[in-house]
Amino acid sequence: MAIDKMKKVTVVCPVTCSHRLVNTLHGLGIVELTDALAQYEHPAATLKREEASTEDCDRELQKANLILGLLDVFVPVQQSFVQGLVNVPLIIEPRELDEALHKFDLEKHYIEASELDDIYRRAERARGDAQNQIKDLLRFENLSFRIGDLTKPKRWKLLYGQITPKSLHAMEADEKARQLLAWEPAAPGQAMRKNGSGTMPAARKGEPVRLIVACLKQDEPEARAMLASYSFEEVALPDLPGTVRDHMRELKEDLASLDTQIKEIQAKVKGMAHLRRTLQVLKAFWDNRRQLATARANTVNSQWAHLVTGYVREHDAARLEETIKREFTSASVILEDPVEGEDVPISLTVAPMVKPLRMLVNLFGLPPYKAFDPSPFLLVNFYIFFGICFSDVGYGLMLTALAIYIMTKTRAYEGVYVFAKLLLFAGVSTIIFGGLLGSFFGDLWQPKYLGEGNILLLLMENVKQLDPLERPLIALLLAIGIGILNQFYGIALKMYNALKNKDTATAMFDALLWLIILPGFVILIASAFVEVPPTVLKAGIGLFAVGAVGLVLTQGRSAKGLVGRFFGGLVSLYGIVGTYGLTAFIGDTMSYCRLLALGLTTSIVALSFNVMAGLLRETPYVGMLLFVLVLVVGHIFNFAISVLGAFVHSMRLIFVEFFGRFYEGGGRAFKPLSFDSAAAILKRPAQ
Repeated sequence: MAIDKMKKVTVVCPVTCSHRLVNTLHGLGIVELTDALAQYEHPAATLKREEASTEDCDRELQKANLILGLLDVFVPVQQSFVQGLVNVPLIIEPRELDEALHKFDLEKHYIEASELDDIYRRAERARGDAQNQIKDLLRFENLSFRIGDLTKPKRWKLLYGQITPKSLHAMEADEKARQLLAWEPAAPGQAMRKNGSGTMPAARKGEPVRLIVACLKQDEPEARAMLASYSFEEVALPDLPGTVRDHMRELKEDLASLDTQIKEIQAKVKGMAHLRRTLQVLKAFWDNRRQLATARANTVNSQWAHLVTGYVREHDAARLEETIKREFTSASVILEDPVEGEDVPISLTVAPMVKPLRMLVNLFGLPPYKAFDPSPFLLVNFYIFFGICFSDVGYGLMLTALAIYIMTKTRAYEGVYVFAKLLLFAGVSTIIFGGLLGSFFGDLWQPKYLGEGNILLLLMENVKQLDPLERPLIALLLAIGIGILNQFYGIALKMYNALKNKDTATAMFDALLWLIILPGFVILIASAFVEVPPTVLKAGIGLFAVGAVGLVLTQGRSAKGLVGRFFGGLVSLYGIVGTYGLTAFIGDTMSYCRLLALGLTTSIVALSFNVMAGLLRETPYVGMLLFVLVLVVGHIFNFAISVLGAFVHSMRLIFVEFFGRFYEGGGRAFKPLSFDSAAAILKRPAQ
């Protein structure tokens, strides 16, 4: 249950064995390759990187990706509930991989898919163009005349446009305008009406009137000026033969033909759906081959020898040596301990119970190589935080059932399975704290919902210890008390880490002194609100004084001069400088009030749905149906939002208020050269 010890490994073999050596390491899956040339500050001219090309891999990947892309368009995968939650890797059998490589004609299917893809893309472009043209022509659909007719008259200039009814009425009354211009409605839907000065199209209020305006060609400049004075807006007509309606009909016929063509392509692509898994297997294989070629480029050749460097876990070193000696009689394996300051990859080995919590550590960042794995130290506090935030027996049962369901569906997928196990343990904690705090789908266990003497009533009354709604102050004090203990726990882990690395000064001055002053500080604050026994108060004053003096004398030790060290230590008590501070302690401790807030929120929302359901139960005929419906929908909704809040806020208390006391990430994960990845896992016989 710790960070695995790593060995720096160097393998030297004859240059003729270079490809076979890297393939062997790839098959073992226990060595992370590093840049062999980078270890030399001034490499000899005879040392050259291994030449490796990814062209073949890229070409095969392009073929597989094209077919898979076409399948995703026309035959999308229907994801299961679990697949919708997380990315589930592809589990590949060795026999399946061998058949995909040697019996599947990728080139043939690629040619077929490529032709379909070209036809589909052309059809989609033509379809998009036709739809855009129809969209642009919609406003001209009611024009009954041929567009080209507007340019036929030799003596007349015809203009098409629109004008507001008010402006048209004013223009109709203008004698000069009537002498200079003639106009008619451009759309058949606009009827003519007579008035004293001529004719005017009738339009609905606020709607512009579309007109065709005529004038003599020699009067065009004056006519345009006249129209502009009445806010006539000329509209450019599309350059089309015939009427707009005829052209739109042709476009719609083209669209129908293209839709038929796309449906034919879809039918042919559906006939290739059975190829999807084989293509995914090949994609995983060629992705891996590409990574292998990239790794090979990190190895070095001299005239006679081939050099590979990397890292291996100490417990895998013997297996590595045995394999290399067996398969390469002329090869040498050199194992060394990493030196100080070296960028050593991190591999964590933890017990099954701790594995789910390792996921939280990975989210924050892996520890440095010389530090310690904090995963085991989260076994208590994370589940307590989550249980208090969610704190409902009914929701805990739902979460536990969901976790068990995911576990049964994902046993082969370690990452998903471990996450489901985290949910399972969190669900158990939720059940425990839900019972202690008296919540089962809120107060659904009360007699007003399930009747007197129901089994839930008897059970909850026997296990309930505190109702936060009735005694919120006690619940708040408990949350703050948990926060104080968790702060002390984090500082103690800081001390442990420092002693582990033989940093006695940090352990004593930056950890132990805070563990002395903070209990005294808590006692002093408590004395301002409640009566504290004199003996306890004296002990608190003594602890605070000893801790304060020690911190003032040590926290400014990096400053120059006695005065600088004194004032540096003095302000460190507040928290301006140094590793911690009394204000930081107060702020971090108060953050644990969210435990009460989240727990109350879950309960109050649940109570609200129960009240609404109870009111609807009295509805004649359908009351019981509405009662059950509101309960089911309401509690599912509350479950969804509350479980997310409990998870996020519990992680925040860990990442900020707990890890902030002792833990720093920054480590990088150990990634051995192998077939396995987040996308695909190759089954291997047990070692």
